[in-house]
Amino acid sequence: MQWSILITGGRVIDAFSGIDEVKDVAISGKTIEEIGTNLPKENADVHINAQGKIVTPGLVDLHVHNYISRGNQPSVDSDTTNLAFGVTTALDAGTATPGEYPHYWESDIQNTKVRLYSLVRMPDPYGPTPSSIGEVQELITSYDTLLGVKFHHSQKFSSLPLAREAADFGGGILMCEAYGAPIPQLLDWMNPGDILTHTFHAAFRFPIFDHRGQLWSKIWDAKERGVYLDIGHGARGFAFRTLEQAVAQGFKPDTISTDVHVGNIDGPVFDMPTTMSKMFTVGLSLNEIIDMSTRIPARALDQERELGSLAVGTVADVVISSIDQGEYTYMDVLHETRTAKEKINPETVIYSGNIYDGDRYEPVEMTHKHDAPPGFILTET
Repeated sequence: MQWSILITGGRVIDAFSGIDEVKDVAISGKTIEEIGTNLPKENADVHINAQGKIVTPGLVDLHVHNYISRGNQPSVDSDTTNLAFGVTTALDAGTATPGEYPHYWESDIQNTKVRLYSLVRMPDPYGPTPSSIGEVQELITSYDTLLGVKFHHSQKFSSLPLAREAADFGGGILMCEAYGAPIPQLLDWMNPGDILTHTFHAAFRFPIFDHRGQLWSKIWDAKERGVYLDIGHGARGFAFRTLEQAVAQGFKPDTISTDVHVGNIDGPVFDMPTTMSKMFTVGLSLNEIIDMSTRIPARALDQERELGSLAVGTVADVVISSIDQGEYTYMDVLHETRTAKEKINPETVIYSGNIYDGDRYEPVEMTHKHDAPPGFILTET
């Protein structure tokens, strides 16, 4: 057997397969061919020594904005901001409207190396209308990359039943923003497999805690019935204090995502590994963080048997990362900071059996450092 790529000596972390040990990973073409020990290097066209590194499935980001051909914000380039940082699969969270979707598919989705799925948002600023439901249903039938509907926080809550109806066609996903409506009422409309993003937001409205500071019981109920409670960092969607309070009550996120766009790519979000590394500050383990960024979001996309895993026969999406040790300071949307001794640093990214050798986005100085969600006083840094 001649492999195209052989990765040796790395700590393989794959929750789907239940592996956390030093192993070798052999890739043939676009597929994981073998996982083992002491696999012969001479049988590989390319050998990568991963000693001292971790080897994980490609990262899956459930909240991005990558419709760059549209020509206006908030989108960023998918390859240089996702793939270059280890994200091999992503879900665009409603950047395109139904009317824009065919153009988005042809101009962007088909021309990125990232495996890019998407949701649509309704064009009416007040939410979906009966006429737009039919349009979404037709698109879901026509495009296998379109998985459902994003209900934006700016849209009227009274239109949420129509968004639910549109998403339900073909078993689609409904993604809602946690600060879009009172949490108990919002969750009443969410089904197993739906995604609540910005779950741990800085609570300028509709907090996830009741007046006693306890998580709403419907948050627990939603998690139990299979709604995915997602980080969705963004410019408003993640505060350390909110996550810390939830973790203290025994509640952890299901998935980690960035909501990276032009307004936060230069800080405080930056990229997926930085967002993942912030989870160290609240005591999440490396294995939990990897699971929340690979297997679980792949399951949310109904792709658990193909993506987010290093099991033999799955797609060869692999990230080789160092876990840098030091004193690292991380910032949230309130510009509050926390420190951790670890930082996840992807060094080699393989997508569908190809080694990524393209550019990586380099952040500039955060020009919006005095901005904050309405109603907040920033912590001086």
